[in-house]
Parts: sequence; C-alpha cells; structure tokens
Amino acid sequence: MGVVERYRLSEGLVVGRKPLPAGDVILSFVGPEGAAQAIARKALRPTGRSGRLSLFHHLKYQVYQKPGGDLPTLTQVELVGRLEGLEAPGRFPYASFLAELAFRIASPEVAGRIWPLLTSGLKGIAKHQSPRIALLWAGWRVLKAAGLAPNLGGAGLSLLDGDRVERGGVYLGLDGMEALAAILRLPGSEAIAALEEDAPLERLQQALLAHVRYTVGELGSAQLLAPSHAKG
Repeated sequence: MGVVERYRLSEGLVVGRKPLPAGDVILSFVGPEGAAQAIARKALRPTGRSGRLSLFHHLKYQVYQKPGGDLPTLTQVELVGRLEGLEAPGRFPYASFLAELAFRIASPEVAGRIWPLLTSGLKGIAKHQSPRIALLWAGWRVLKAAGLAPNLGGAGLSLLDGDRVERGGVYLGLDGMEALAAILRLPGSEAIAALEEDAPLERLQQALLAHVRYTVGELGSAQLLAPSHAKG
C-alpha cells in the first residue's frame, strides 16, 4: 500500500461514539459505501473537535490507515449537516436502534440502498408525531434492502406465526400482516399512512425486534425499546 493509498476520503453519519481514557473517541459511521469505524485522537480534550463529532452528524471525513494498525485515524472532518431532535428522550431509543441496525448490516454491497432509508428514517423519527411509526417503516425497509425481510408468503413467517410464539416469535394477526405487507411493498408515504390507520404498532415493533434478533443478532439498543421505555 503506497503513502497516498493510506489516506481515504469517506462520507457518513455518526451512529456511535465510544470515549477512551486518553481522550480519544472511537466513532462508528454508516454511509453510502458501508459501515466503518475510526479513532478521533484527543477529541475530548478542550482543544479537540468533539462538537463536530456528535451522534447523527453527517460528515465528510478523511482517515489515515497506519500499516499494521487496527482502526484508521480520523485526520480531517467537514460537517455536512446535523439531524436535530433525535436525542430527545422520547425519540432517542428509536433513533439508536435504527442506527445500530444499519451499522450492523450495511455491507458495501447493500449500503447504497440502506443509506437513504437510514437518513429518511431518522428524519422521520425526529419529526413525526409518532417516532415509533417512523422506526417501523425504516427498520423493516432497511432489513428488506439488506435481503433480510420475512417472506410474507411462506416459511419466512416462522417468527411471525402464532403457532411458534412459544419459540420466541410474535403473532401479528391479520391486521399486523396487512400492515407489514404495506410497509414492505408500498411507497413510503402510503406505507406511513397505513401505519397511521390503527395498525398494531406494539405487535409490529415486537416482531421487528424478534426478526432482528433472528437474522442479525441481539442489538444493545434493543433494551431501550422495552415497553416501559418506548412510547408513541
């Protein structure tokens, strides 16, 4: 790898921040080219740039990959925009879950399809009267973009079939199945309208959590969506 090749320009949304004892921060990104991580050196010091590296900031950035190193180092940052309102207590659990889900499944092969769904979903979570509705639309559509949606006509319903609830599944019922079909098949505005018309939001959310556990694995942010935490 040549000197020039060690530097790479990327674009992405900050979906995770992990402070380290020395004042560094490990950042997680999701962008049009996939999920990535980088270290921002000394970002938490008074002279650092932590303010530009907040959650849900849209950045263009450059990283340097040291030969033999683990994570690349963030070298330049340009703030493209901020997604406001997502850290409010009633909205953050939904935003956190969607962001972590996208980070886990945004491989380079599918990231180009996931990226616009992630940004649209987060904007909806920030602005819609019911952030849960925005999550349900975006969460199921992100899974579909990654090739992980349930097969509404066959064996893919194993987690949604009432006969298998005792095995960790969620029974959606006819109204839930119709709402899920609308999410997966209709344009965004029509799917949102279908969810707003008395769809069983709690059952759809529990089915989403169960399907993510089955196809992706347990997400740390899922605990934030327990019924006692997530409303709306």
